[in-house]
Amino acid sequence: MQNSPYNQRNLPEILRKVRKEAGYSQYQLGTLIGGRDQRNVSDIENGYVRPTPELCINWFKACGAYEHIDLVHYIFKLHPMAAAPINPALNDCAHKALINLVHEMEDAKQATKELAEWLNNTRPGKHGELPMQAIKQIYDLTQANKTLMYSMSREFGLQIQELTEKWSKKAIVAEVAMHKRQDREAVLA
Repeated sequence: MQNSPYNQRNLPEILRKVRKEAGYSQYQLGTLIGGRDQRNVSDIENGYVRPTPELCINWFKACGAYEHIDLVHYIFKLHPMAAAPINPALNDCAHKALINLVHEMEDAKQATKELAEWLNNTRPGKHGELPMQAIKQIYDLTQANKTLMYSMSREFGLQIQELTEKWSKKAIVAEVAMHKRQDREAVLA
C-alpha cells in the first residue's frame, strides 16, 4: 500500500486540500475541530504533527467531506469492510446516485440468488470455492448506498448523523442493534 495514494504519508496534503475546498482558513478550521490554533493546523498540514484517525475524522466532518472519513477508515484499517473511498465526483448528483443504487440492487438480487444456490449445495465439511463475484456484487450495495447518502447530503442537506442516530434508536428498540455488553457476555457464557 506504500505506492497507493491512500496512505498516511499523503494525509497532510489531503487535509490541506479539503480544508481549502471547504473555504476555511487554518484559524477557522482549528476552531471547528476543538480549539486548535492556526500554528497547530499549519503543522498538521505540513506534516510536522502526525494526524490521528480521530483528528482526521473531525477535520473531514467539519469540512463535510464524508468520503474522506471513509478514507481514514481505510488507511488506518479501522473496520474490516472499510474500502477505498468513493470519488466525490460520483456523489454530486442524487439523481445519478439513485439510478446507480437501483442498478446495484438489481445486480445484488441476482448475486443473492447465486450465493443462495452455492450455500444450498454446500455440505458439512465439504464445500467449493466461495462465489466471490456474487459476494463482491452484494458488497457493492454498501458503496452505492453511501454514494446516495453523500449526494443527498450535498444536494439537499440530508443530515447523515441525524439519520444514523434515528436508525440506531429504532434498531435498539426493535432489538436489531447489538446488545449491551453484559447481555452479550451472558449469551456467550
